[in-house]
Amino acid sequence: MSGDTDLAAVGALVGDRVRAAFLLRMLGGGPVGASDLASGAGVSASLASAHLRRLLDGGLVTVEREGRRRLYRIASVEVAEMLEAMQALAPATPVTSLRGANGRRRLRRARLCYDHLAGVLGVAVTEGLVDRAVLGPDRLALGARAEPVLAEVGIEVAWLVAAPRPALRECTDWTERRPHVSGGLGAAVATAFLDRRWVVPRPGSRGLDVTVDGAAGLEGWLGVRLLEQPAWRDSA
Repeated sequence: MSGDTDLAAVGALVGDRVRAAFLLRMLGGGPVGASDLASGAGVSASLASAHLRRLLDGGLVTVEREGRRRLYRIASVEVAEMLEAMQALAPATPVTSLRGANGRRRLRRARLCYDHLAGVLGVAVTEGLVDRAVLGPDRLALGARAEPVLAEVGIEVAWLVAAPRPALRECTDWTERRPHVSGGLGAAVATAFLDRRWVVPRPGSRGLDVTVDGAAGLEGWLGVRLLEQPAWRDSA
């Protein structure tokens, strides 16, 4: 025995197409019903239940009850970050319809990665935080103007620093191949955007739509003009 970790056990859980589809659907962070997962993956309720049991036993998801419904979600931010990192290495699935192509472009534009912003929007927000000195140039420490700039959207630096979760972490965005901020700050920024309806969740997806107020708010807060982002136009 090597005494090392059993990486193959995690690989086996993720390495099934149905379970992978479930995990990607749950990567938006919110709870998802078993019937919704089954429908999205095109499998029966009984087969979905068997796959979900394996994910539960493997510690990749958790379940909660809401009346008679069983709602599933990603077990932790560490699981979400693992999946995002794997996506950066995985080949793209073939697109066989206009609807699929449109869905992929919209997912690239703006989405949730568990509890923080990702896609073109997430990368643009991260760069805007650097430009306004909320983040240092290396994105690994808070910058000189973090407190007043974050207060503009109701985020308290003292709360971020005191929380048990690391305030700053960085993910490599799987569509943009560039970093976006995660950790406590990434979650707080995403919550602020959702609370202000600068972004709204897209039904049945972890994708987000940026509202008119959101585009204006982002420009006013961080000076980011989404329509001037080449990647935003490329994904239109």
